[in-house]
Amino acid sequence: MSYFLTSDNVKLYYEEHGEGKPLILIHGWSCSHRFFKFQIAELAKYYRVIAYDLRGHGISEVPEFGINIPRYAEDLKDLITHLSLKDVSLVGWSMGTTIIFEYIKQFGCDNLSKLCFIDMTPKLITDESWTYGLYGDFSQGLNHETLDIMNKSWSEFCKGFIPAIFATSGCKDKELLDWAFKEALKNSENIMVRMWISMSYENYLDLLPKISVPVLITYGAESALYSPENSEYMGKKIPNSKVLPFPVCGHCLHLEKPEMFNEELLKFLK
Repeated sequence: MSYFLTSDNVKLYYEEHGEGKPLILIHGWSCSHRFFKFQIAELAKYYRVIAYDLRGHGISEVPEFGINIPRYAEDLKDLITHLSLKDVSLVGWSMGTTIIFEYIKQFGCDNLSKLCFIDMTPKLITDESWTYGLYGDFSQGLNHETLDIMNKSWSEFCKGFIPAIFATSGCKDKELLDWAFKEALKNSENIMVRMWISMSYENYLDLLPKISVPVLITYGAESALYSPENSEYMGKKIPNSKVLPFPVCGHCLHLEKPEMFNEELLKFLK
């Protein structure tokens, strides 16, 4: 088991597999590196794969400070520096994509090679200027209601949220659904609420045209969280990008159709 120390002295877990060009996998909110369990071994046949647990997640340290998107982007930079990585490719699922956006905002694309976004929006909250946020109608009022539910009972929130990350036609693998639910319950309610608040207030719409490296934008055709129009919009705004839908998949398309995802990602990274 490997850990590294961030620039503000927080211990984060990471693991490395394979050799070659570096490829970092960044998991989503309330998850861990284990949510890439169907990717790591296959990708490591061709790349040096690094998967880590965000602060406050998985088996990384759970500090009382630095629980926000800007700090999480600094953590990513610290990991890249710790491992002396050059020309890094990044895969971000859900909030992992938000962290990539923030990393580019702070540090630019100079040390990046290629990017893959998995079913995420550049702006969570919907308003008059943006209609492709979470659920397509996620107003500030609904955001506050969501936070209230989280605060009252994390387990009750997870009972509704975890099934919703799979295809709207239902998860085809009950064992996978049960596993995801148990993994989510391991999280600290306090940390999850604080991270959600930070994520929900970010807006990267103006950043999209400034992304200067190739991007693969993937989305679940049956995602309950984000509409196809969200990904199509990003595809129009990011100069060198490709938009790829995954049929009969939801928000966690890489878990639902891992073989297709791995094949398409490897094709893109070549």
